[in-house]
Amino acid sequence: MNVLITFDLDNTLWDVAPVIMRAEYAMESWFEERFPGFSLQCPFLVRDEFKSKILSEKPEMAFNLTAVRLAVYKLALKQFGLPSEEAESVAGAALAHFCEWRQKVDLYPHVVDVLEALQQDYTLAVITNGNADVFHPYVGLGQYFDFAVRADQVGIAKPAVDVFSMAAKNAGVEISELIHVGDHPVDDVFGASNAGAKSVWFNRHGAQRWGDDWGARSHAEIHSLLELPTVIRSLML
Repeated sequence: MNVLITFDLDNTLWDVAPVIMRAEYAMESWFEERFPGFSLQCPFLVRDEFKSKILSEKPEMAFNLTAVRLAVYKLALKQFGLPSEEAESVAGAALAHFCEWRQKVDLYPHVVDVLEALQQDYTLAVITNGNADVFHPYVGLGQYFDFAVRADQVGIAKPAVDVFSMAAKNAGVEISELIHVGDHPVDDVFGASNAGAKSVWFNRHGAQRWGDDWGARSHAEIHSLLELPTVIRSLML
């Protein structure tokens, strides 16, 4: 039996909050060096308001975090006083700088060991709604994955059925031969189960209780990634 194991990234292979926080601090410095006073005029809260405005006008952009960030930077730079064309090119450079910092992740314990073990027997891939690039040298996990399905690149996001179907098709397996691992009860667990795949809920340290309104439970629950190889084998019985 061919088995494809797909992984969510943020909060499944690493904690995303400190990554984004560091990236935001790096962006403050980047803008301030080039445009003194920018941080005072367009602090994080103001940029957050811009984000809400953009998404209310173009809700279809919600799945594409990269495009939303670019639009926020453009709007902030125009508000700061840059002409449209310059705002556009500076926003592009700012986004590239952010994306570099976005990849500076600190992996959870045992990630490499577990991926190494699983790779011996299964095809591994990524399904993510975020804009982390698993093949980036900073992340350092590219050698374990055959491909990645990223919402900002394919135009659809979890929990949509099509995202999971796309991954199965890419690997040449039936959707029933896909096992998805992720931390999010709706995007990962419900999404995979709804698509006809199996799901493993990564509830790190067992910190969360399952909510009754979350829908179908996962096929398995793990509190440490070390449990994954055993759980995958049991799901295949």
